[in-house]
Amino acid sequence: MSNDNLIQVYTVYINAPASKVWAAITTSEGTNQWGYGGDIEVDLTEGGAYRNLTTPAMRAIGMGDLAVSGVVEKVDPERLLVLSWQPAWHPESAPSRLTWELSEFDGPLTKVVLTHDATAAPEYADELAGGDDPNQGGGGWPWSLSGLKTYCETGGRLVGSGSDGHDFE
Repeated sequence: MSNDNLIQVYTVYINAPASKVWAAITTSEGTNQWGYGGDIEVDLTEGGAYRNLTTPAMRAIGMGDLAVSGVVEKVDPERLLVLSWQPAWHPESAPSRLTWELSEFDGPLTKVVLTHDATAAPEYADELAGGDDPNQGGGGWPWSLSGLKTYCETGGRLVGSGSDGHDFE
C-alpha cells in the first residue's frame, strides 16, 4: 500500500439543507438509512462518546454489538464534527480521525467534505477508499457518501444501503 491514501478527502454536494444532512449523520434515524447502517449513540459535546452499533446482518456474520467507537473532538452543529474513529474489526489499530464539514448554500444545497485521516492506522486505509463489493463491506467512503446523498435528496436508499440493505456472506 502506498502512503498516498492515508489522508482521504471526499466532497459531495447534496440537494438538501445542512440541518437535514447533519441529522442524517448524527441520529440513528438517519444513520440507519445510508452506508452500512446501524444505530449510533453520540454525545455531541467535545470529549463525548461516539458509538456506531452493528446491524442484525453484521451480528449474523459474527460481529459484536459495536462497529465503530470514538470520541467527539470538535463539534459545531450543522457545520463541523470531528471524531476519533476506531473500527471494531481492527481492535489492534490506533484510532484514526474523521472530520465532517458542512457548508450550506442557497437552494438549499449542502457541500459535505469528509476527511478521514488514517495516518495513525495505515493498515485499513485501503478499506476506507473502497472500490470493492459494498455487500461484502468493500464500498468504503465513496459508497457510503453516495448513500448519504441518495437518502438526503430522495428519502430512499442507495441499493444495498442502510441497516437492512446488506446481505453479508
